Amino acid sequence: MTLHTEAPAASHHQARTMRFEEREAPAGLSKPCQVCVTHRPNQDGYLYKTWTVAGRKVKEAFHRFIYRAHNGWDEWPAGLECDHICGNRACCEPSHLRPLQVSDHKKVTNTLRYAEREEAAHCHWLATGCTGTALADKFGVTASTGCRWIRQWTAEGPYAP
Repeated sequence: MTLHTEAPAASHHQARTMRFEEREAPAGLSKPCQVCVTHRPNQDGYLYKTWTVAGRKVKEAFHRFIYRAHNGWDEWPAGLECDHICGNRACCEPSHLRPLQVSDHKKVTNTLRYAEREEAAHCHWLATGCTGTALADKFGVTASTGCRWIRQWTAEGPYAP
């Protein structure tokens, strides 16, 4: 299914129509992700749009705009971040978004990213038998973390390469 929406026209140019397509959502979410296919996200995977509000340009993450509009907020509250429950930064499905305190958002997203990194490092270690230092270099963690992972995996059972 394709969802069509019009972005508010900015005073300095004609806004392009935004087209969204459904993408599979992780287990546990009832609705699919809605991802814009007509505009490119930034290098971090977020889509930003610039609006003209009361004569001034305002740049906002599109998922924040969607959440605000869906919940009737005029502006995003200070101290909150918009968390993607689905983990897809390009997703703009309102049911996949939630406001979190900045500190809670960091915990949630860092835990998820760290777990994904550790899983990839474990697969790499099983395939290569590399050192903790080599894991650290490859996966962007400290050498002590790489060595701790190996100690943990070795203690958990017969997973050694």
